[in-house]
Amino acid sequence: MQMDKPDIRRPKILIDNSGYELRNMGDVAMLVVAVQRIYEMYPDADLHIFTTEVDRLKKFVPGVKPVTLKGRRTWGMAWNILGGIHKLIPQQFHHDLLRLEQNIKINRPLLAKRWITFRLTKRGYDLSAMHQYLELVENADIVIATGGGFITDPFQEHAMQLLQTMAIAKHQGKPIAMFGQGLGPAESLDLLYWAKNILPKLSLLTLREQKNSLPFALRAGAEKSCIQVTGDDAVTLANSFTPERLGRCIGVNLRVATYSGVQQGQLNVIRNIFSQAGNELDAKLVPVPISFHDGDSDLASLKVLLGEENIDDSLDEAENIIKQVGRCRIVVTGSYHAGVFALSQGISVVGVASSDYYRHKFEGLADQFGGGCFIVDVEKTGFAIQLLQAIKSAWDNAELERDRLLAAASEQIQKADSAYLELKKIIEEVMEK
Repeated sequence: MQMDKPDIRRPKILIDNSGYELRNMGDVAMLVVAVQRIYEMYPDADLHIFTTEVDRLKKFVPGVKPVTLKGRRTWGMAWNILGGIHKLIPQQFHHDLLRLEQNIKINRPLLAKRWITFRLTKRGYDLSAMHQYLELVENADIVIATGGGFITDPFQEHAMQLLQTMAIAKHQGKPIAMFGQGLGPAESLDLLYWAKNILPKLSLLTLREQKNSLPFALRAGAEKSCIQVTGDDAVTLANSFTPERLGRCIGVNLRVATYSGVQQGQLNVIRNIFSQAGNELDAKLVPVPISFHDGDSDLASLKVLLGEENIDDSLDEAENIIKQVGRCRIVVTGSYHAGVFALSQGISVVGVASSDYYRHKFEGLADQFGGGCFIVDVEKTGFAIQLLQAIKSAWDNAELERDRLLAAASEQIQKADSAYLELKKIIEEVMEK
């Protein structure tokens, strides 16, 4: 008589990420690669991913289960435990009270859940999404975060919500891991508190680069044995589209945003430099947008730099942007992931930086690839001359840099593949219990 094979339970993985709207193609690329790697190990894995855009999630990573942010936001809402008590206490103590609330939710989640349910139900709140969120954390085999540069002051709120979800999971005995992380710069005491609370508890932490992120991780108390420097997960996707030879275009990206430091008034100066470089090198300027968010869309800047008639809104997919980069000999960018997409295909980069956030990103990227990445600081005297010189130098040396950049990309892909095998070991240990 033939014995039935025992059912093998599918691993249930809760995935947090760096862009819930999925309108930043760098965020999308990192998420896509992470999901692909997990499915290669576990084709039937039960993946749950936080998002505010269900249709876009299904488009980019079909088969996964979307998780609304509504439940986590209700759970994390200020004063949903202490209620109006804070109104009786001086303002200067409110910060400490909020920290107390956060720690109660993490260290006594069952008690907090009952009390919040009692309070908010009386006030007419629909708590179904909150309960779903807590049940997902409770039932997950592991909670992971895919790549991102969000543990930094400009994205403090995002980072703290993610880290607090991991804190709940860890308190409940779940392993937690983070991949492709760019850490810092950060001065916020709240953000540093949660980084120091969570990074030491990670089973695995992979970093985009070692120049700035590794010192940050070690200062935060992360275990050195759990840290791997693998590069950005998006390297894998971009490298898979590497053209046979360098193109003849100059890829252009620039972002006007509070965290980029680039001001609207600087675009005209930079536009003139791009125009001059294109004429002198007989190169076509092509747009390489990464962010399609309304608030910091690269399209708005690119329309000023290149002319509205030269901007194609249909580039709103990571693979399309990567292919556009593949047409280039060099890429001049104020966005980190335009640089990643280029260097991963053996294409040299000129990084335009005007904030510590982007200085850190480009410094780490240049260190990770060992060259082929020129950094020009908008704040320094002689910026215009330096930018034009960097563009010409990158153009002249592009062929010489190509093979070395591709070798660096290949090494990073191998390290990232190896890190996900470590993830598999962690999951298997959980599944065997």
